[in-house]
Amino acid sequence: MTLTLHSRFEPAGADLAIVTLIGDLDIASAAHLRGHLAALLADGADHLILDFTHIEFVDSNGLSVLAGVHSLLQPTTRAETDDRNGDTGTLAVAAVNQRVRQVLRTTGFTRIIPIYPSVETAITVHQARPHRPDE
Repeated sequence: MTLTLHSRFEPAGADLAIVTLIGDLDIASAAHLRGHLAALLADGADHLILDFTHIEFVDSNGLSVLAGVHSLLQPTTRAETDDRNGDTGTLAVAAVNQRVRQVLRTTGFTRIIPIYPSVETAITVHQARPHRPDE
């Protein structure tokens, strides 16, 4: 199955991108997702919420994309790769089914990437976080 991606900035023009994934996150789709997320980061997204409502399967290639994007959003990596002065970005996953949640838990991803019950909850938590004065 192919992976279809839909993205939007929330609110429009902000630095939070919501990405809805439809399909499987596997060897056949990992490069597509990696490129899509890299383009969002290049377009100014500092914070990503991945909507997994329609994801039924994730393999190690999909997990590798999540780990790579999480790493890119960390202060030391960002200071080396762009002009954001080492500020921390965030990656979160929302609306994960039990099977995929178990994969994330077993592989330790739940310790580094927050999982929220819904996209709306993830947005609410994001909006409630402390902001720097220039944000």
